[in-house]
Amino acid sequence: MSADFQLGDWVVRPQRRLIERGDDAVHIKPKPMAVLECLAAAGGEPVTRNELFDTVWPGGTVSDDTLTACISELRKAFGDTARESRVIETIPKTGFRLVLPVSAVTPEPQREAHPSADGARAIHSFPGNRRRVILFSLTTLLLLVVALAIPGTRTWLVGEFLTSSPNMTDSPLEQHPGIAVLPFVNMSNDPDTEYFSDGISEELLNALANSNRIPVIARTSSFRFKDQNRGVTEIGRLLGVTDVLEGSVRRAGSEVRVTAHLIDAITGKQKWSNAYQRHMRDIFALQREITADIVEQIGTALEGSIATGPGGQLVPADRTRNPDAYNLYLKGMQLLSNNNPAPRARAVAYFERAIALDSDYADAWAGKGKALYELGNPNYGNNRIPASIYPEAIAAFQRALEIDPQNAFALGWLGMSLIRNDFKWAEGMELLKRSVTLNPNNADQLSNYGIYLQRMNMEGSEAVLDRAFRLDPYGFWPITIRANSLYRKGLWLDAARVMETSLIGDPDGYAPNFLSAVFNVGAGRGEAAEIYIRKARQVAHPVDLCLDMFQWAADSLREGGGEQECCEPSREQVWQQIWERSQTEHACHFGAYALRSGLGSEDVVRAFELMIKQRHAHVAGHLFGQRPKQIPEADWQRMKEMTGVAQFQSRQKKHTDPW
Repeated sequence: MSADFQLGDWVVRPQRRLIERGDDAVHIKPKPMAVLECLAAAGGEPVTRNELFDTVWPGGTVSDDTLTACISELRKAFGDTARESRVIETIPKTGFRLVLPVSAVTPEPQREAHPSADGARAIHSFPGNRRRVILFSLTTLLLLVVALAIPGTRTWLVGEFLTSSPNMTDSPLEQHPGIAVLPFVNMSNDPDTEYFSDGISEELLNALANSNRIPVIARTSSFRFKDQNRGVTEIGRLLGVTDVLEGSVRRAGSEVRVTAHLIDAITGKQKWSNAYQRHMRDIFALQREITADIVEQIGTALEGSIATGPGGQLVPADRTRNPDAYNLYLKGMQLLSNNNPAPRARAVAYFERAIALDSDYADAWAGKGKALYELGNPNYGNNRIPASIYPEAIAAFQRALEIDPQNAFALGWLGMSLIRNDFKWAEGMELLKRSVTLNPNNADQLSNYGIYLQRMNMEGSEAVLDRAFRLDPYGFWPITIRANSLYRKGLWLDAARVMETSLIGDPDGYAPNFLSAVFNVGAGRGEAAEIYIRKARQVAHPVDLCLDMFQWAADSLREGGGEQECCEPSREQVWQQIWERSQTEHACHFGAYALRSGLGSEDVVRAFELMIKQRHAHVAGHLFGQRPKQIPEADWQRMKEMTGVAQFQSRQKKHTDPW
């Protein structure tokens, strides 16, 4: 029974492995869902244990405990108990049966699956060919922006995690050996020192990841649970890990006290606990002591059950000995983790101040490089032309590597800068490979490496991207990729809903609101897009061409259905504004607009040449793909020669997985 069915007042969706009632949705693992389907097929009649074994585990040897665990999970999902069976009844010495009635559910029509459905009806209902062409082209453009930002979207990031429920990100994952480091609680009297407790947590997270002893969940996913009243076992299920590290930090003057607890995320029992008190000048010794204890505890328990890479240093020995420089570095990293443009820009100053106190502080140089690199990234609302900023970013990464040649962070982001902004494809890929080999627990670098393996048609991308997703299941980019996968299937409204789940952890962030607006425009929901555009503008730069374009599209959608003539400005006027402002501002994917707005070859070629000159990152998405029909073959080959793509492809060798 693969079709949806009604069970009492619950709706069961086997293909999505969900049960829903009203606004509640619970994710069910594959085997328990198969058991539920088998019981439902019996229509309330008893189903023996042997029948369940034969149907759910054909040809396999399964114990009664396995079946009992499946029944237990189903009862928990329904809020049922064995003592008071309201959903699943145990038949002594026989098996089980469903108490609630089972009935068919009429499938909901996929209204957004075809351009003529209601989700896109506003696009096609405008009178006049010009209005239809403009809105259809711009809608296609807006969704193309996401496709370009996340190249090579594949279903590996969708799978069993994909639903259309707004609660999708609260679906549990299958638990594997791994650890999540939760943000340590700030117990200091000054709430403004929270950056310090967050920094301690992140340093421990990075140190554990560098040890290569166990998979470590990325910061973006584990920090999502900050200030949330959730139990450790629940967090473990949601992140799919067996262990959780939590603790607190109390800072008073020059003294710091750290407590740490390692919790079994399956049983909820404490495995290890300790408290440490040090002078600020000993903070690095304190980190080493805590991390060494944790690695020893979990390494012994999990030895033989996990695959480990080459052992890494817990805390690099050549980092700063200046506590003030370290303090400034932590402040810079906290700002750099923000999804909004202004904080990221302020991060540069903190790294530079740290460097002024210790010119050999490799982490501060790497942090400065990353902050500069992001200033040329339009996905976070920044408007700097990449060519004006990337050489300084590359110089900062190179300085970090002069000090610490094994700095995985600097290696990876230098590789990305060389690929995206300097068109040095082979050199950049080699640096990324070195980064993920040194630290196979860094989800960001794995994502970067996997994306470009995929883009360049090299082997190994699936395994790399799959590992990245397991390490960062609630990361902003995995959610974006899932939404993009739905859009590619024509499920525009579902894509918008999935994208909106990124707002759960960051409701005021520029990037989540920005892309939520994109997908809602694609779904024909102008009013919803308007809400997200307004929120993004609250934290955006005063000049933001991306938001201006989306605002125009949202206004057009909200005016749909009337008899008025085509709204202004026209596509030609919009293009002229984009072109003029792109000379001095980092415009949002203006090449995509040129391609999808029906402009002539001359304008499209001119747009691509400007992208190459300004070193826009998304130009690679085109150059490694098929030639756009608007670009003549001779111009296309010339561009590939200019950027070295043709030469790279001619000598490209097959890639082997670094593990």
